[in-house]
Amino acid sequence: MDTFWEDKCRPLVERDMFIRDAIVKRGDLNDAYHPEMEKVHLENAHKLEELIRKNGFPVLSNAGASGVKLSWLIIQHSISSADFMRECLTQMRFAAASSDYPLDLLAYTEDRIAYFEGRGQLYGTSFDWIDGEMKPTSIEDKDHLDARRESVGLPPMRQDVVSHERPPADPQKKEKEFQIWLKKTGWRP
Repeated sequence: MDTFWEDKCRPLVERDMFIRDAIVKRGDLNDAYHPEMEKVHLENAHKLEELIRKNGFPVLSNAGASGVKLSWLIIQHSISSADFMRECLTQMRFAAASSDYPLDLLAYTEDRIAYFEGRGQLYGTSFDWIDGEMKPTSIEDKDHLDARRESVGLPPMRQDVVSHERPPADPQKKEKEFQIWLKKTGWRP
């Protein structure tokens, strides 16, 4: 299997994790989207977008499982690039329809975008601090959630979620900043 996508995406993912770890060690990863993280995510999204433009979208048949997973991590973190994430979701859907993209990764991206757009998620993969507890964000048709999860290879939904992060110090401030960010990045009108 050609390692093109692995070779191109691995350094971007490693840099993302390195910067995040450095921010955590400094104690600077706070309630807001850290500007250094946003900068790395925007740069990585731009680099991946260029790679896709020149080489096509990374799918199982051209990137292998590892290349797909690495490129997917970059896409998942490209939250400040709403149009890019939406286009990638479209490509994931097309590829998944041909069994050329992992359904579980597609599910995570579907939910992440639904959350940012203010819609209920389908698979229960998106969590946030709600009333001081880490909980899944709004879910569409909860009665069929576990069936949908099973259809994409996810385990049944667990109600008890353990988070090693702390809740926001000022939830109202965090929510206000989040709403501003959603508009700035094109997730909401």
